[in-house]
Amino acid sequence: MDVQVWMASKEVADRLDVHVRTLRNWLDLFVPAQERLKNPQGHYLISEAGFELLKEVKERKDNGNSSLKDIQRQLIDEGRLSEEMLLEELAGAEETAVTISATNKLGMGMREVEVTVHETLVQFQQELTQLSSMNHMQSTILQKIANIEEMQESLRLEMRRVTFELDLMQQRLTRRKERYARYEPRWSLNPFRWFTRSNRAAEQ
Repeated sequence: MDVQVWMASKEVADRLDVHVRTLRNWLDLFVPAQERLKNPQGHYLISEAGFELLKEVKERKDNGNSSLKDIQRQLIDEGRLSEEMLLEELAGAEETAVTISATNKLGMGMREVEVTVHETLVQFQQELTQLSSMNHMQSTILQKIANIEEMQESLRLEMRRVTFELDLMQQRLTRRKERYARYEPRWSLNPFRWFTRSNRAAEQ
């Protein structure tokens, strides 16, 4: 009984002297689905028949200038690959195109969302700047009001002091007038008053 032998993709890539990423591209083009499996870790396992196909592809690639598409067509024409591989490739290409289209649409949508978020952030920053300016203006106005109130209080105190001094001056002036009015007859400088007094004394 034949035992199917499976080789890991890393081992196949080393034996063919190609990169693992290159090998994965070749798997989709040249190895039928029944000749390749995926283990639970997501790595490919390749059968002996699949390895022989890949080996043939490597030899043709090294010996000529044929592209991978040409080699695939040659293998299909030789009966070593079925037409289903070509159909699977077309389906994969269509699926890839759909995926790319969806990715592009998603990218455009994300770009629009990013632009919207950026515009919203800019507007919010402008509003914060305006609010900060208003707060600064409010603080300035409040400070000016406080200064005006302080000046009013100083003016009120100064007016009270001036009023008090004016009252004192008025009182002094009044007392001075009263004193002058009281002593004015006694210290009159009328010369006839003195002669009148002398005559009255002589007559007596």
